[in-house]
Amino acid sequence: MPSALFKKIPNTTKTLTLTLSLMLLCSWQTSAESSYRISVKDFAADPAKVQALRKGIERMKASSQANPMSAQYRTSFAYWSNTHGFFGTGKNSTDLKAYIAYRMPGCLEALDKATCDAYYQHMSNSIVPKDGFTENVWGTCQHGNLNFLPWHRMFLYFYEKTLRKHVGDPNFSLPYWNYFQEPSPDGKGLALPQLVRGQAAGPLYDQFRTPGLNDNKTAIDPDSASAAQAFSYTDFTNFSNQLQGQPHGAMHCAVGTGCSTPNMGFVPIAGLDPVFYMHHANIDRLWQCWLNKKAAGKTIDLAWAKANLGMPDSWYQISYSFADENGNQATMTIADVFTPGKIPVSYSKETACDIQQSVPQQQVAQSQAQLKMTKFKTHAPVSSNKTVDLRGLTTKVALDPQDPVQLKASDKVELLAQTTGDTYLILQDVKMVGAPATTYKIYLSTEQQPEQKLYVATINYFGVADHAHAGHTMGDMGDLVYKVTDLAQQLGHAAAADLMVHFVPTNLTTTEVTETPRQSGVTVGQIRLETAPAK
Repeated sequence: MPSALFKKIPNTTKTLTLTLSLMLLCSWQTSAESSYRISVKDFAADPAKVQALRKGIERMKASSQANPMSAQYRTSFAYWSNTHGFFGTGKNSTDLKAYIAYRMPGCLEALDKATCDAYYQHMSNSIVPKDGFTENVWGTCQHGNLNFLPWHRMFLYFYEKTLRKHVGDPNFSLPYWNYFQEPSPDGKGLALPQLVRGQAAGPLYDQFRTPGLNDNKTAIDPDSASAAQAFSYTDFTNFSNQLQGQPHGAMHCAVGTGCSTPNMGFVPIAGLDPVFYMHHANIDRLWQCWLNKKAAGKTIDLAWAKANLGMPDSWYQISYSFADENGNQATMTIADVFTPGKIPVSYSKETACDIQQSVPQQQVAQSQAQLKMTKFKTHAPVSSNKTVDLRGLTTKVALDPQDPVQLKASDKVELLAQTTGDTYLILQDVKMVGAPATTYKIYLSTEQQPEQKLYVATINYFGVADHAHAGHTMGDMGDLVYKVTDLAQQLGHAAAADLMVHFVPTNLTTTEVTETPRQSGVTVGQIRLETAPAK
């Protein structure tokens, strides 16, 4: 308000006007800092939101051409993709030449050479700007450890603030990809969000996706999006590990041709696909849904986290650096993630999340008629007693009483020390052989009725060969543990030795995989089924 005009206002009116002005300013600032994220489908129903998102991404992509030493470049789409991962040299980089040499055979397993060449030729090295802090920002994504969820929450927070500034709307928020909200035309699979499909999507389109997804001729297998395994755990460690694998990793691979093609399939450049940020917003929403359920109405703050997540105090002091919306360095600790107001983000559905594809009622009735819920009795450990080699073919493995030599390995699984009475399927010492594009869906059945198999989970390769993690070498997936308490009971048999594990080849879409012997694959050192003692 001009000062000359302000002097003519009576004192009482002047005070009221000043108060209202401050209220409006505070309201704008609060709005600018807070975020309310809605699903991609609901977001797409508002043309103004769609236009704003496209404008923001266009401006971020244009800023990728700015001087690499400038603040403008640090708000660019390229900079943010490189924050997650990048090809090049130096700290946290991935060697491009070695990466292509390793990954290309997997692509040729799934696609023809011309397509693979077209997908791979756009990958290039990035030079880290010597601006004093970017070397500590790029390539710092956390995978394969318990920093995965808090790091990505920080990452999305600063990315969204940057996108919001490019949009020019203090109320703009990033949408999340609710996987189950947009089914494929035949109703059997999940579609890539219409918002990012086809040339009409403009800057939200990415040509480097699983062939057929962009024109809606290929559908994602609903099982790939299931978070049921993650939500079966009430402790943070196992929830985080499971969610990171599925749906997080599985959906990366579903969009990236079994993790054999860029962009979504490769950690170093996954951030080049705009759907990446919507995907991670949903993973963050699922985490919030789990936190809300665990908190049961209590305030989720640092004190609550320290009392309920089972993490040491030192974990909360871990810090990471990012570029903020102005291109300046910003640092945040894991403790900040649990400090109210530090990351003021909420979701349209964060208390009743969709964790798996609902089954048609007719199928439910049929399953209930065939399967009887029977309490699974405590049993001696059963196992494959041998290494299982998965090389492109459906493989069925019978579980037998453990040999004494194998029995000593049972102590490696800490879950079995819990007195929960839960049953776990353990794939021990899982390793990739080569760079397979074909992965495997895991099922459990009885030997007497193998056709009545129940889905457990899907193995995925996202990030496995990108770097060593948690003491594992490249291609080493460690031990995969799945809770199968309810599945074992549904099978209606009390004898663990009657059970059988199925590995069925999949490319994570609804397109059936042609089974053929392959050079690449997966080895499982041992498959075990164990039930923890009940209280």
